[in-house]
Amino acid sequence: MAVVVPHSHWDREWYAPFETLRFQLVQFLDELVETLENEPGLPVFLLDGQSVILEDYLEIRPSQRERVTALVRAGRLRPGPFYVQPDEFHVAGESLVRNLLTGIRVAAEFGWVMREGYLPDTFGHVDQLPQILQGFGISTFYAMRGFGHDVHHPQSQFWWRAPDGSRVLVEWLTESYSNAAVLTPDAKSTSLHHGAVVHYDSLPELLERLGERSPSGVLLMLNGGDHLRVQQGLPATVARLNADVAVELRLAGLEEFHALVASRPLPEKTIEGELRFGGRHDVFTGIGSTRTPMKQQHDQVEAHLLGTAERLDALAFLLTGRTHLDSLRYAWRELLKNQAHDSICGCSVDQVHREMALRLHNVGQVCAAVEGDALERVACSVVPGPAAGAGSVPIVVANPSWFPRSAVVQAAVLPDRNAPLGERQFGWVQGNGVDFTGYTLLDEAGRAIPFRVQAEAETSVADPLDRRKELLRDRITFRAADVPALGTAVYRLVPSEQATVLSDDAQWDYLAPTRTDGSRLDNGILRVDAAQDGTLTLTHRPSGRSYPGLLEILDDGDRGDEYGFGPVTGDPPISSTASYWQVAHGASERETLRLHTTLSVPAALTADRAARSAETVEIPVSVAARLEPGADTLDIQVTVTTTALDHRLRIRFPGLAVTGTTTAETAFGTIDRQHAKQPQGEPWLEPPSGAVALRRFVLGWDQRREAGLLLLTEGLHEYTTSPEGAVDITLLRAVGWLARTDHPLRQHKVGPEVPTPEAQCVGEHTYRFGVHPLNAGDGPGHWHRVAEAFATPLPACAVQPNRSCAKPATGAGRSPGLQLTPADAVLSAFKTAEDADGVIARVFNSSGRHMVVSLATGFDLHDAELCDLAETAEAGGPLVVQGRREVSLSLAPHQIATVRLRPARERGQTRR
Repeated sequence: MAVVVPHSHWDREWYAPFETLRFQLVQFLDELVETLENEPGLPVFLLDGQSVILEDYLEIRPSQRERVTALVRAGRLRPGPFYVQPDEFHVAGESLVRNLLTGIRVAAEFGWVMREGYLPDTFGHVDQLPQILQGFGISTFYAMRGFGHDVHHPQSQFWWRAPDGSRVLVEWLTESYSNAAVLTPDAKSTSLHHGAVVHYDSLPELLERLGERSPSGVLLMLNGGDHLRVQQGLPATVARLNADVAVELRLAGLEEFHALVASRPLPEKTIEGELRFGGRHDVFTGIGSTRTPMKQQHDQVEAHLLGTAERLDALAFLLTGRTHLDSLRYAWRELLKNQAHDSICGCSVDQVHREMALRLHNVGQVCAAVEGDALERVACSVVPGPAAGAGSVPIVVANPSWFPRSAVVQAAVLPDRNAPLGERQFGWVQGNGVDFTGYTLLDEAGRAIPFRVQAEAETSVADPLDRRKELLRDRITFRAADVPALGTAVYRLVPSEQATVLSDDAQWDYLAPTRTDGSRLDNGILRVDAAQDGTLTLTHRPSGRSYPGLLEILDDGDRGDEYGFGPVTGDPPISSTASYWQVAHGASERETLRLHTTLSVPAALTADRAARSAETVEIPVSVAARLEPGADTLDIQVTVTTTALDHRLRIRFPGLAVTGTTTAETAFGTIDRQHAKQPQGEPWLEPPSGAVALRRFVLGWDQRREAGLLLLTEGLHEYTTSPEGAVDITLLRAVGWLARTDHPLRQHKVGPEVPTPEAQCVGEHTYRFGVHPLNAGDGPGHWHRVAEAFATPLPACAVQPNRSCAKPATGAGRSPGLQLTPADAVLSAFKTAEDADGVIARVFNSSGRHMVVSLATGFDLHDAELCDLAETAEAGGPLVVQGRREVSLSLAPHQIATVRLRPARERGQTRR
C-alpha cells in the first residue's frame, strides 16, 4: 500500500520577499480551491503543516473565506498544527510551544486541525521535540533532514524518544518531501532528479526503494514540492498508475497514512537525542552564524515578550483582573513569522531580512506598551498608599523571574509630583519640578540606598487618552536587592530632611563599590585583569581560581554562503593578541574597564575566490567589561566596525572544552556535546563541520569537574571547540551569496545562486557576553537562573502620588509572587491563560533525576490543575492545593509540566 499525499511546501519568504511569494500564494490557492470543488476524486490537500498560509491568503482574498472554510471543515484542505514551519535551534523552546498553540488555534477557527508532526524541511530538530508534540496530542513526526547519527540501517520508520521518555513515531522522508512530485500516467516515465541524493527513473524504482526502507509496508508518496501548484488530473493519473504497478496507490492525507501504519506491527528501533546530522540530507550547520545582527535583535525581542511583557501582564491580571492577551497574541504571531526556518536562519535575500527587522521593531513596540501598562497597574496595586508619606515618590521594582533577584535597575521619575496624569486637561505645562539630588532613597526596611540621577533628563509623550502631556523625567539608577520571585519590592524617594533612616539592622551594610586600579576591576567576588594583548583574566576570589586568556578575537576568510562556512586554503586566523591595546576607564563609570585596538585584515576575497586579497582594511574593536557591585557575572560588550567582506570573526574562551565535552542550552534543557568526529562507513552528504548550536549559554568544566565557566550570549547561536580545549563563539560570518555551487565543502546545489550583499554585515555591531564561574555543586537549575538574570532585566516604575489606580483584585499592598523549588525546577512561561481563566505556569525539570516540584504563590488559590501544552486539563486533572497557596507535582527527569492556577477572588468579584 502506498499513500499519495498531495501537498505544497510553502516558504513564506526565501529567494524572494514575502509579498512577492504571497502573490504566487494567491494564485496557487485560487487554483487549489477551484480544483478541490470541481474534482471530488481529490480527497485532500496538505497545507504544509502550517496555518499562517490561510491568514496570508484571506488577507488578500477575504471573499474566499466561506469557500476555504467549507473545504477545511470537510477535511479536504488541512492546515496546522504549526503556525509556520519553524527553525528549532535559534528560538526558545517556549516559542515552539507558541507556534503549535497559535497554529492549532488558527486552524480550529476553520474547522480542522491536522495533528501530525509534519516538519519536512526544517534544518535539524531539538531533542525535546517528541515531548512538545505529545503535549499537543501529536504522536507522529515526519522529516527529511537531521538523521544520520543513530540511523545505521535503512529503516524509514522508527521511534524517536525525548529525554523525559516521550516518543513519537517517525517517518523519515529519505527520498525527500518531493518524492512523488512528478507523477505521470506512464509508470516508466515517472522520474525525479532532485537534490544530491534523490533520483529515480521510474515509479517502480521509487516504490522499490521506499519498500526496502519501510518495516510496515505502508509507503508515503508526497506529491508536491517547493511552491508547487496542485497537479491537475491527479486522481485519474493515480488510477492509471494503479493498473501498472504492483503496489496499490491511494490518494489520502497524513492522518490516513498514520492510521494504516498504526494498524500494522510497529517498529522496534528507537533513537534518542537531537537530530542535526547531515547523513543523507544537508542540515546547514553554518546558519547559526549567518546575519547575527538580525539574530541578536530577535533574541532581544523574544526575551522581552516572553520574559517581561507576558509575565508582567499575568501579574497585573492577578492584581486587577485585566489582561492585554489579544495584544500579546498579535505580538506572538508577528514574532513567529520571523521564526520560519528560512527567515530566522538568515538564509534568504536581503529584502526578507529588512522586513524581518521591521516586524521585530513592531513586536518590540507592542511589548514595551504592554510592559509599561502592566507595570503601572502592578505598581499602583502594591504601593502602600498614604503610608508612603507626604512628598515621597514610591518606586516599584518588579521581578519577572521565578527566584529572588538582585540587580541594578533604572526608573524614570517625574519631578513634577502634581502632574495631572490620568486627567483630561488641556494647556498643562510641566513645572520646574524638584532636584532629586536632595532626596534619599529608602528600601522597605527603611534603609538608605545609594542612587544616581542621570545627567540628562528623558523626554516622553504620555497620557494620550487624557490629552497627551509632554513630560521631562529624571532617570534614577540604584541596586534593588532580594526582589521576591514574580513579585515586587517598593522603594521610596523621600526629601532628605524628611527621611527617617531606620537602624534596626545593625549588621546591614550596602555593597562596597567596585574597585578600579589601572587595568583591574574588583568587586570582592570577581576580579578582572586586562593583559597587554587585550585578553582578560577572570578570578573567582572566594575560590581563588583564575581563568586567563579570555576574549581573544580571531579573523579568517570565508568562501561560503548563507548556508555554511567555506574555509580558505592556507589562511591562518588573524589574532587580536598581536595588536596593540589601550586600556582605560572613566571616573563616571568606575564599574567598567574599556579596551581598544584596531585589527588589520584582508579587504575581501580575490576575484577567483580562492584566496584573500592583498588589500587590507582596519576593523576598530572595543571591549567594555562591566562588573557591578555584588555581581557574580562579568558583563562584556564587544563592538566591531567592519568594512571587510567574505570573512569570519570569532571570540575565544579557552579552557571550556578541555574535557572534550561542552554543555549548551537547547529547548527546555541542555545537551552535552562531544568534539566533532567524522562519521565512519558510508560518507555523509554534509559531514560534521564542528559548528554546533546554543541558545543562551554554553559551559565547560576542568578535568576534575571541580570548577568551570558558564558563557552567556545574546543572539549568538554558533560555537566550535578547538583541539586545545577552547570554545570559539562566532560573532559574524560575512558572506555575499544565498548559495554557492563552488562551496569548498559542498559542491551540490542547495538554493538559488542569488547575491545577498547585506549578508556581509558591514557596519558597527555590538555583541554582549556574560562570564560566570561555576563550582562543582552548581547544577542545571543554577545555569538557567544565571541565564535568566542575564537576559531579563528588572523593570521599575515610579508611581505618581495623584495617579488614580484601579482597586486590586487580590487586595492592596500584596504582590502576587510565585516561587519554584527545588533549584533545578525552571519556569519557562508565566502567562495569562488563553481563555483568561487564571494564569499558566509552565515548568520543566532541568535535571536527570526525578523531583517533586513545589509552586508557592503569594495569593490564595481557588484551585489548580495540571494541563497539557495546549492548556487543556484532559491529560492532567486537578491538583491538591496545600495551605491555600501551594501545589506540588511530580516530574520525571527533563519533563515539562503546565499548571493552571486560578486565584481566589474577593467577595463580589468573579473569575473570568
